[in-house]
Amino acid sequence: MQLGPARIISAVLPLLAAGTLGTGLTVQISDQVVNQAFVPAEYFSYFTIQTMLANLVALTAAGLFRLRSHTDTVLLTTVRKALFAYAVVTGLVYNLLLRGLPDEPGEYVSDIGFPNEILHVVIPVYLVLDWILTPHHTRVPWSGLWIGLVYPIVWVSFSLSRGALTGWYPYDFLDPRGPAGWAGVMAHVVGIALLLLVLLGLAAWINRLYCRLRGI
Repeated sequence: MQLGPARIISAVLPLLAAGTLGTGLTVQISDQVVNQAFVPAEYFSYFTIQTMLANLVALTAAGLFRLRSHTDTVLLTTVRKALFAYAVVTGLVYNLLLRGLPDEPGEYVSDIGFPNEILHVVIPVYLVLDWILTPHHTRVPWSGLWIGLVYPIVWVSFSLSRGALTGWYPYDFLDPRGPAGWAGVMAHVVGIALLLLVLLGLAAWINRLYCRLRGI
C-alpha cells in the first residue's frame, strides 16, 4: 500500500506533537520529583493532565494508524473530536481564568515554564488546527456529542466529591469555599459544559462538512 504525501504528513505531524507533549509531561514531572513537590494523587487529578495523557495516546495512535491506512476509523475520529473540544476548553480556562493567579502559600512554583505552555497553548492550538485542516475520511454520528460529555461529567463529580472529603480541589473555581460559594461553582460548571457542547457540535459540523464535500 502506497500513501500519498498528504497522508504521510498527516501521520508524521501527530507523532511530532506526541513527542512534544511527552517531553513537556516528562520535564514537568521530573522537575517536581527533583524538588520533592510531586504528589501523584493530585497531579493526575487535573483535567489538563488527564486529557493530555489521553492526547498522548491518541496522537501516537493516529500517527501510527495513518502510516498503515488511507482512512481513519470511526473510533479514532470520535476520540479526536472529543479531545479537540477538551483541548479548547483547557486552553481557554487556563489562559482566561487561571493564568496569572497568585500562588498558594507554600506551593511549589517551577522556574521551567515551557511544559505549561506546551500543555495549555501548543497542544490545544495544534489539535484545533489538526481537526480543521486534516481531511476527514469518516463521518461520526451525532450521538458523539453526548458521548463527549460523559468524561467531563464524571471528572467534575469525582473532583467535587473528593474535595468535600479532603478539602483539596484541582482548580479554585471548583472550590465552594470561595467567595461565590456553590453558586459560583455551579455557574462555572454549567458554563463550561455548555461550551463543551457547542465545541462538540462545531467539531461534528466540520466533520460532516468534510464528508459531504468528499461524498461520504
